[in-house]
Amino acid sequence: MNVKKRLSEYIKRMNPRHLFIMTALLLACIVLESYLHNFIGITGAYAHLFYVPLFIAAFWWGFRGGLYVGIFLGLMHAASYFPNINQVVAAESLAFALVGSATGVIGSERIRAEKKLREAYDNEAKLRRDLQSEMERRVEFTRALVHELKTPLTPVLASSELLAEELRQEPFLSLAKNINRGARSLNEKIDELLDMAKGEVGMLKLKLKQLGPLPLLSNVAEDVASMVANHGQSLVVELPGSLPAIRADENRLRQVMLNLLSNACKFTPEGGIITLRARAEKTRLLIEIENTGPTIPQEEQQLIFEPYYRARTGQVYSGGLGLGLPLCKTLVELHGGHIWVKSQENQGTTFGFSIPLKAGTISESPSQTGDLREGPDH
Repeated sequence: MNVKKRLSEYIKRMNPRHLFIMTALLLACIVLESYLHNFIGITGAYAHLFYVPLFIAAFWWGFRGGLYVGIFLGLMHAASYFPNINQVVAAESLAFALVGSATGVIGSERIRAEKKLREAYDNEAKLRRDLQSEMERRVEFTRALVHELKTPLTPVLASSELLAEELRQEPFLSLAKNINRGARSLNEKIDELLDMAKGEVGMLKLKLKQLGPLPLLSNVAEDVASMVANHGQSLVVELPGSLPAIRADENRLRQVMLNLLSNACKFTPEGGIITLRARAEKTRLLIEIENTGPTIPQEEQQLIFEPYYRARTGQVYSGGLGLGLPLCKTLVELHGGHIWVKSQENQGTTFGFSIPLKAGTISESPSQTGDLREGPDH
């Protein structure tokens, strides 16, 4: 009973289309055997044709398929000679079973390999669906978090701006400005968090247009000049008279440069120098921000571009969520560029990135080389 049950389950696993084709082939073999042997009198030569369904059965169903079809063909071949079965006929009949078993072993290996491959594919598809679902949940959570954080922050920003405009008496004016700066900083961090979440799932989009880099670089340098001076540092701007046009998202490119410059300002000691330079090199625009601050350890120079990693610069750990540099990397790579860091002992640290050039050269301003804003003398 157990054998019948196993046989029934095995038949159920067989492809109905394959089973139909094999039945037709075996019936064709029976007809061919009877016609050629009994009516025309041809013997032996046609027997090799019967290996075709044998090999097909072994390929489809493995060892059992090859063995069962081989036994069937062997019995059919012997029956056609009955009762004149000699040693040659017996050997030919046995050969069908042996060849079926041997090719069936190879077929079984193929079936097992195909099964493993199908299981691996199914697992990979499931993991991909789970990952996609997790990423979508993460983005939705981040959006909800951003909404919850920005809702109470909006009136703080608006109120602090109004107070800073209306107040004239100290220390209330300074307090209002401090509140406004803190609220703006928090607002920027929240935006970074959402941008990073979008970038990780491929939802961060750029608004590309052709632009000249020089005005953008000059404006960014002017924006950070007061921050650099307040830290007692010097900002040196080294720009050529002209630079080729690029196709980029102006706001996102500004965001990258401001982030790198604010990081340089954060880690450069008082009296240090921060240098902003740009040049065209073959098919790329190269922008570098160099500072004379502490060295970044070699083992951390690649890790700092990973989300939520906070580097140790000298003996000081960077604060924040560790999203600034990863977001810069995402934005630069969305432009088709590359970002890097070089840091050596007693030589400071240089962050640089490249943006592909667009044909054409735009000269917007005379050559700018020198100190844009210096801090106090030391």
